[in-house]
Amino acid sequence: MDSFFESTGDIVQMVRDTPPDPRNVSPEECDELHFQGRRVGWVGNGYIVEVETDRVLFMQDNIWNFGHAAGVMEAMAKGYCFEIPAARIHRITAADVHMTQDWAKRGELSYQLGMTRPWTRADIGQYEAQLVDGNHRAAAAMALGERSLWVYVGENYRDEVRKKDWTRPSHRR
Repeated sequence: MDSFFESTGDIVQMVRDTPPDPRNVSPEECDELHFQGRRVGWVGNGYIVEVETDRVLFMQDNIWNFGHAAGVMEAMAKGYCFEIPAARIHRITAADVHMTQDWAKRGELSYQLGMTRPWTRADIGQYEAQLVDGNHRAAAAMALGERSLWVYVGENYRDEVRKKDWTRPSHRR
């Protein structure tokens, strides 16, 4: 996985490599509001935006249970739906691009932000998501090859999202 964030690829690979533990895997009923990814069905409502997986950062200091995440991945692969993860959202700006490129030139990008590479002009206006809930569900979906995730946006971060980018359910079963 080619993520902007250092730990993401390793976490996703651990999910793929760990035997699944199906205990405590809690799929949702797919007849609620439903968002269909390439391989994963999601349930959720409210303020939801789509973010490319290479710009999703897992919650810092999250306690990982890779067997659980692999169990979620296995259930997702069988067609079960899961609740959309929640995140803080930030729309990348020209100032962010300048800052990350400056830190990269100084060799401090990893130290300052835990990033593998700086933002570029092509990233301006795109969203990055800092997960606050649903890390295991997100990692499982990424391990299945999802290229984007829907995330629920908390009240304090909604002004970062353009009106046109709020997502509506794409499919009902």
